[in-house]
Amino acid sequence: MEVTARWARPVALAFACLVLLDPAVSVAEPKADEQVEARNRYKKGLELYEEGAFDAALIELQRAYDLSPSYKILYNVALVYLQLNDFAGSLRNFKKYLDDGGKKIDQKRRAEVEKEIGKLQSRVATVELSVNVEGAEVSIDDLDVGETPLDQPLIVNAGKRKISLQKSGYARLTKVIVVAGGDKKKLALTLEAGSSGAAPPSSGKPDATGPSALGKPGPARDTKDDGPKRPVPWLWWGVTGGLAAGTAVAGVLTLGAQKDLDAKKDAPSTKGELDDAASKTRTLAIVTDVLLVGSVAAGGYATYLTFFAKPADPRKDKTARWAVGVGPSSVTVAGSF
Repeated sequence: MEVTARWARPVALAFACLVLLDPAVSVAEPKADEQVEARNRYKKGLELYEEGAFDAALIELQRAYDLSPSYKILYNVALVYLQLNDFAGSLRNFKKYLDDGGKKIDQKRRAEVEKEIGKLQSRVATVELSVNVEGAEVSIDDLDVGETPLDQPLIVNAGKRKISLQKSGYARLTKVIVVAGGDKKKLALTLEAGSSGAAPPSSGKPDATGPSALGKPGPARDTKDDGPKRPVPWLWWGVTGGLAAGTAVAGVLTLGAQKDLDAKKDAPSTKGELDDAASKTRTLAIVTDVLLVGSVAAGGYATYLTFFAKPADPRKDKTARWAVGVGPSSVTVAGSF
């Protein structure tokens, strides 16, 4: 069965329809709600497969199988693994598909799958693992594959593979191997008593891991005073904000006074009323301009203190004193620092 990217999707979709329409998709007779979720996840997996999101599709299909174990789903799972170039995963699922399906699989389909299995076997390696301890958790490339003793050799993809062992009361063991397609390797590993989190006994040689790699205590942290720090002048930023707010308020009042003056000019008004309105408008305009200048000046000084001024020495006790005065035509700021 030549499963390629060109026609693997149509095969999966055609078979998907059969699974979704078959009411007996489960061997374990799952609960009704689990079966509904399984069908929904299966359908979502096929949609993701069509979109090329193979990693997400694989998760959905495997979840569907966990909820409603059907050998038919394994066929599609194997196809997704094949799209991901995970030949070991594809091979495992094709084999399980044939084993679980048994006589329910017609001879033509079985022959096609067996042909694909034969091709995949030349692309993977088998590792016969023996460990001195039973019940140790085995993982390949950080994925759990079972506990010792394993009932069959490990099927792994060609390349560099990381095999890890761990069990409570024993030091964790990791072994990296390099295998090619078709390799058959025997690997004997020995777990030693100890704690996986404990540091190994000193051998007099530098250890490349950990802060005490040279057998010497790490450098003491330098707690010496690095000199005066530049504080943020919150006071002056506050003054800037207050003046800016005052500028906005005065500007709104000036616009209102100007509109009132314009209205009086368009309507019958006495000279006194026009003079009062014009005077009010001028006063508010002057206050707005003064506040604007003050906010710009205060903001500039705050920026200077924040980024450019020499940091003050905190050991010198200096208390800032300041005062801001706003008049009809001026803004005054006085203080000592």
